[in-house]
Amino acid sequence: MVAFLVVLFGILLPSGIMAFSAGNANLQSVLSLSAGASGFSLMAINMFLATRPRGIEALAGGLDRLYQLHKWTGVGIVVFILFHESVGMDFDGEIVTSGLAKTAVDAAELVYPAFLVLIAVSFFKRIPYQKIFNRDVLPYHWWRWSHRVLGGLFFVVVFHQFFVKVPFTMNALAGQYLNTMALIGILSFLYTQFLAPFRARGYTITRVEKHPAATIIDAKPKGRGIRPRPGSFAVISIARSGLREPHPFTVSGSGPNGEIQFSIRGLGDYTRRIRETVQAGDKMSVEGGYGRFDYRKGKQDQLWVAGGIGITPFLAFADALTGAENRTIRLVYAVAKPEEAVGLDRLKAAAERCPGFSFDLHVSSTDGRLNAEVLASKAPFDLTRAGLWFCGPAPMRAALISGLKQLGKSPAAVHFEEFEFR
Repeated sequence: MVAFLVVLFGILLPSGIMAFSAGNANLQSVLSLSAGASGFSLMAINMFLATRPRGIEALAGGLDRLYQLHKWTGVGIVVFILFHESVGMDFDGEIVTSGLAKTAVDAAELVYPAFLVLIAVSFFKRIPYQKIFNRDVLPYHWWRWSHRVLGGLFFVVVFHQFFVKVPFTMNALAGQYLNTMALIGILSFLYTQFLAPFRARGYTITRVEKHPAATIIDAKPKGRGIRPRPGSFAVISIARSGLREPHPFTVSGSGPNGEIQFSIRGLGDYTRRIRETVQAGDKMSVEGGYGRFDYRKGKQDQLWVAGGIGITPFLAFADALTGAENRTIRLVYAVAKPEEAVGLDRLKAAAERCPGFSFDLHVSSTDGRLNAEVLASKAPFDLTRAGLWFCGPAPMRAALISGLKQLGKSPAAVHFEEFEFR
């Protein structure tokens, strides 16, 4: 639904309006105008998506899906801008040589290479395993600052679209549409830079446990805490050098008075820094909870599959289970070594109070790799009528789903988070 709206308001409408408003402009100029208007509209929409709007998140199926849409919208922006720049506009063979129109063109020419470089930086951050000596090639804060600069460049693009020579007036429908998009983009950028930080709640870290598989952080709110749903995640910022940039993590536990827990595996510079430096008493801001990974909306029979630190949402799920739960739920928790298992006491407690819940710890070092055949054998019900809930590495998810399909045991529904967007 949200993807359709992005295509509608970011591509179809601006392109159609430009073509309708272009008058007698030649095909070259119409195509360039349409591409420029679409690229500009997608920029504004992407800046709006960066505000993490709650209603849009729900329509998208969770903030992780919204992040994926944000990424692919960025790819679309590059495509349209490249086309707009390479095709160019030529109104009756005249070239703009003076005035604000020329300044608008010069400004766009100035920011064009910078824009492409910053987009490349964003794309580079997405490349898997981009590490040297086990360190991120591109530190997260550099990537985040590149996004802030991109937002600043949008103001230059607004100036360009407002003053560049076009075959219509800014009072026409096309001009009004672009002005509306400019306003949306500017207000969204200002919101993310100056108002969004106030959405977070203040917390104090009360306990830090350096588990072999993760750094477990417990925190209590200084005032009113957040109320995350089981399986949701929050965006956190810790008041320590190198840890102030907001990062999203799944909530692995919560308490009745706003207490919250995160179980964070050291997968990058930021998470390793958490393990090395965070201590009880540190201040932390928390914004959330986000996500739509919620077993309560699933099938009667459910197979939960956790790969490594992917157990975090299932710990919150297990904590929420009561004796009144009427679903049949089987959790398969895959770890490499026994000592890497997190929260076994909580899973055992859930199994004791909830007759329909059971779990299996699969240790690959002794039990072998968890494949589709092994997974299917652990399900106490017909998988083709059940729901599969997965959290863990994407390659593991793809292999299991493909294997179940080959066995003729594809689940009736599959639910997962985009684990990579973090």
